Amino acid sequence: MQMQRKIIRQYYILSCLFNAGGMSLICAVYVTFLIHNGLNLLQVNLVNAVYFLTLFVCEIPTGAFADIFGRKTSFVTACGLMSVSMFIYGLSHSFVGFIIAEIIAAIGTTFTSGAFQAWLVDSLKHYGYEGEYNRIFGRKNLICQIGGGIGAVTGSYLATQNQSLPWFVGGTFLAITTVYAYMIMEEKYFVRGVFSWKKGFHSMRDVALSSIRYGLNHKAVRFILVITCIQIFAVQALNMYWQPFFRNHNVSEQHLGFIFTGIMIALSVGAFIASKLDCKGKEKKMIIKTQVCTGLIVITMAIIPGLPLMIILFILHEVPRACWSPLTDSYLQKRIPSRERATVASFCAIAPHIGGAIGLVVSGVIAQFFGISAAWIIAGISLIIGALLIARNGNSDAD
Repeated sequence: MQMQRKIIRQYYILSCLFNAGGMSLICAVYVTFLIHNGLNLLQVNLVNAVYFLTLFVCEIPTGAFADIFGRKTSFVTACGLMSVSMFIYGLSHSFVGFIIAEIIAAIGTTFTSGAFQAWLVDSLKHYGYEGEYNRIFGRKNLICQIGGGIGAVTGSYLATQNQSLPWFVGGTFLAITTVYAYMIMEEKYFVRGVFSWKKGFHSMRDVALSSIRYGLNHKAVRFILVITCIQIFAVQALNMYWQPFFRNHNVSEQHLGFIFTGIMIALSVGAFIASKLDCKGKEKKMIIKTQVCTGLIVITMAIIPGLPLMIILFILHEVPRACWSPLTDSYLQKRIPSRERATVASFCAIAPHIGGAIGLVVSGVIAQFFGISAAWIIAGISLIIGALLIARNGNSDAD
């Protein structure tokens, strides 16, 4: 029990450092930073689309890397690459420079995608843990959202001093996280073989291919692939355009950090709800409900008049979105084999990359030519219709 608590505590601390200490500093100023450097709404989304396309290319190989060479090595590599990306972003002032930074960030993201959760789950299993994982994932999200709110306000304040400062501070935090993760993470369950480049790459190929076959033939994994693709496709307009939307309604850049804090509070509420849900055998139904609820709030937000109410609804739509991730993580982790856990999880992350890249291009075109509100209405409709279609044709929770 003591080792289980220690592992969970380390998971919370590293998650907070990686997300709240590093990434959250730029979350409230990311799009406005790009716009200040001369990019329009479509170009902003194209920069982010490069990120998603790089994720798509690198996801399976890096997931296999984690299963073959260790989840700790994978996570430490991720932190280091993300730190480099942040510094490059802060030094760049052109479309090409931003794309280079996004490519490095995407490669770093794939090294942690699946691997970090796999380290937690298999470490806990090694010490006999038999509890529900949605509670851990929910509490992790709660901690990260609280820290993220503080980081966003700090980052928006730093941006008023210097547009690049949040990126440099975030890169420093991620460099510290790299060293800290290397020092404290353990993998006593993991047996490292004799290293050979040829055997290593062959093993990565074999694990990747077996995981792809497993994912395509497993109904529950296919459900996660489809529902995640729909979700990520729809929310790109919301993720990318809230900053310019509220800036166009005379909200100052410094106050964007407070809106992001509201988002973090909403996400914290959603994560808390997810951690308390008794969803054993009901994850699929809950996933569908949260997606429909999100869509309804988004449509209402896009058509209702009045800035205060729009801000409230925008913040409110994050509550069901926060429930969604712990539910899908729990649903998936209970249905995949330990040996291929990181690779299968990475395979399931391909759907967000495909859906995200398409969603960025589509929402970018809509926003550029028809306005941000139109992009948000299409997003809400996509969430609702997609959830209803997959509910009719999906699988039972027993799968």
